[in-house]
Amino acid sequence: MQPSRIRRSAFRLTLAASLITSIWLVACSDSDPGQLEVAVSSGYPIKGATITLRGATGASLELTDTTNSGSVVFARRRVIDTLGAGPYLIRSTGGTANGVAADEYYSIASAPDGRANVTPITHLIAVEATGATNTAGLKTLFASGYDSAKAQAITTTKLNTAKTNVASVLKLVNPQIDIAQYDPLTKTFSFGDSVDSQLDLLKLALIPGTKSIDSVQALVTKKSGGADPIADAEAFKPIKRVIVFGDSLSDGGTYTAWASYAASGANRFIDPNPLAALKAASVWGGKFTTNPGPVWIERLAAGYGYEIKPAMLMGGGAQSANLSAICPTCTNYAQGGSRVKLQPGIGNVGTTANPANPEVKPQATVLYPGNAAGARVPSDAVLAGLAQANYDRNNAFLGASTLPVSEQIDIHLASGYVSAGKFLQGDLVLVLAGANDVFTQAGLAGAGVITAQAAGAAVQTAATELVGQAVRLRSAGATQLAVIGLPDMGNTPAGVAQGKDGAAALTQLSTKVFNAVIGAGLKQAGIAYLDPAEFFASLMTNPSKYGIKTTIDATSSATAIASTACGRNAIAEAAAGDNPNSPSSLYCSVPNTTVSNQGTLRAASADSSYVFADGVHPSTQSHKALADYLSITLPRLVADSLASAAK
Repeated sequence: MQPSRIRRSAFRLTLAASLITSIWLVACSDSDPGQLEVAVSSGYPIKGATITLRGATGASLELTDTTNSGSVVFARRRVIDTLGAGPYLIRSTGGTANGVAADEYYSIASAPDGRANVTPITHLIAVEATGATNTAGLKTLFASGYDSAKAQAITTTKLNTAKTNVASVLKLVNPQIDIAQYDPLTKTFSFGDSVDSQLDLLKLALIPGTKSIDSVQALVTKKSGGADPIADAEAFKPIKRVIVFGDSLSDGGTYTAWASYAASGANRFIDPNPLAALKAASVWGGKFTTNPGPVWIERLAAGYGYEIKPAMLMGGGAQSANLSAICPTCTNYAQGGSRVKLQPGIGNVGTTANPANPEVKPQATVLYPGNAAGARVPSDAVLAGLAQANYDRNNAFLGASTLPVSEQIDIHLASGYVSAGKFLQGDLVLVLAGANDVFTQAGLAGAGVITAQAAGAAVQTAATELVGQAVRLRSAGATQLAVIGLPDMGNTPAGVAQGKDGAAALTQLSTKVFNAVIGAGLKQAGIAYLDPAEFFASLMTNPSKYGIKTTIDATSSATAIASTACGRNAIAEAAAGDNPNSPSSLYCSVPNTTVSNQGTLRAASADSSYVFADGVHPSTQSHKALADYLSITLPRLVADSLASAAK
């Protein structure tokens, strides 16, 4: 053989040997690229937990989350070599969630790789799929009873049935829990997303000291046994009623009776049943959005199976009507124009009991022509100290009633909705107010009636008063309570239209003063507070994420105001003095052929493609986006507040 041929043959033999060696090393080592990631969470990631896998052979693998990431990773090859084929039982012990010692939870992994979750929801599925009955039974099974027969019994059908039964019961326990759309055992999620929020919703149902995960498991067992757990599940529902106090951002139609008339030129409030009349008239106007679209609180409450309606029908010269006497869900006390504790609010011109006020001669640029007894008294004249008006709710309000939040709370605590002046278990109480205190003080400062420093001090006082009202609510038994901060009032069409300095002043008062004060005060009081800054920033910078196209054209004041969904309403201009250059959403509606309403939108489908309905109020689509955001974030905040109070 020639030397060159010998060298080539030797090279081939060496290469073959190397390939064989490489294959053998891959087959016999942990270098298989597959892995099983196990994530542990109870609503917060459980950090520092020890995760144990149990195989049908009785063998186990254990890893501790030393990086405090809320997860560990097992090599696929090691799982197979040590435990054999799946399914595997998973146990999480130890660790902390948000600084609190975590409970022990279980789950099931069908494969040696991919993703596996360990949560209270997977715990329910594991108990049901293994037939362990409860946590104690699952502990025993994990410790010594899991063998090949038990493993073979956990078929795909058995797992799917367990998931279905658990999903059905959780939907009864809390209507917002919906695990039917994903696999809780394997779905990848992260802290704060919509899947993670399902754990917070379950946490709310487990009232500290009275309910446990095994209590829910008993309902699942009842369901799987063919019995109906509906009646039993009612006791678990964390939210049975939704109550809101605030202003136009939450108003569900307090002014519908007269606003629908002003918007259409005809009485639309005809049906003798005021609730039926409210629904029929709402297609013309009455809420501060693109009517009749639902505002955020209506969408949020609907998610809990609760059809919230206005508590009062007020204003427009008609005697006030308290709907709570005929309506079990009329618990929306918010009113457009309301302030935290003071009258007059924006749009309030007093009642039929207004006193007569003499004419005030020009003082600088201020002039008030005076009024006869019972006539309208503009709020700016009262705020400037030039006139007096009556704001007693027992009288008929000539314009908007703008009952302050403190008075709204008075009405609820004196109603049949409470027991001995206390909120009931299952009441979710939300507060969103303060924008009109900001607008009032900014307006006075802009007119030169007060200084900018005085405006800031007045807004700070209003914020402190709102914290006081929240403490009052909690003292009255509102355990599931949250206060929502203000959006950036300078980053609105009306704010931008005031120019750089005017917008900056509104931003300062709403976010740096009002929100800063209530955030600090509520934290000290241990009451849940949600700062919406992150949401509204996302809405304005990434509107397409929410199905929206038009934000604010800041080219000029005119283009800023034109960046709103609501166009002119000539009827409302004549009947109610609606500003043709900046139409109010109170008189704005979408087209409705059934009642021959052409609508007043600036463009077709503007209710779903614009951020703002008018200069400061959200469109229907923005309200939907806010409700979706709150449905994810509020449960965790309220659950944390409850847990803190239980310590």
